[in-house]
Amino acid sequence: MNKFELQSKLDLQKWLDSERNHRDMCGMYDYCKYCDKNDATPCATASIALEDAMNSINDVKYAHSSLGKKFDYEKVMTKKANRKSLTFAEKFALSDDIVKERYEILKKAFTTTEKGDLPIKSRISKQCDTYRRGGDIIGKITIIGTSLRINLPLDPDAAEYNDGKTPHVNMGHKKVYEEVPFQFKVNSKLALKRALALIEQVKAL
Repeated sequence: MNKFELQSKLDLQKWLDSERNHRDMCGMYDYCKYCDKNDATPCATASIALEDAMNSINDVKYAHSSLGKKFDYEKVMTKKANRKSLTFAEKFALSDDIVKERYEILKKAFTTTEKGDLPIKSRISKQCDTYRRGGDIIGKITIIGTSLRINLPLDPDAAEYNDGKTPHVNMGHKKVYEEVPFQFKVNSKLALKRALALIEQVKAL
């Protein structure tokens, strides 16, 4: 069944449900949260997106590890329900595919070096993924809530970063970020592009 056939099927179901319930059922289905009214087949596209999301959840549920760390879905969800802190690996496992894709891009940017340069190594701890060149920390990747962020050894108060184009937070007051106080949220394609430019700037120092 192609998208247009699925759209027709869902339109018919929506009309029948609306007649039965004496109200417009548009926006009342589980898949509606993925709806884009500008799409030629909004219901079909949203329904497929919901199915993909459910499959992703099932993949996480039966995963044995995340970023090389042991992963127990039931225990993690219990921790989350009890508002207990999750590890970086646990947060990563529960993240959507977009966050995971951006993380892989950022990791590659940090660790790719020119021939003859000191290698940059990654170490995943409970809180974050830390990147070191020799004995120096050149960056950290964290997940706060559902947001992917990078921390860099840049001056958050420097004029070049306060022109309104690079929104960031100074996290130097927290011990874990003392060496990398500049925190930048990577929550869009544009932010990812800017994050990659910042990483290259740090690697050139």
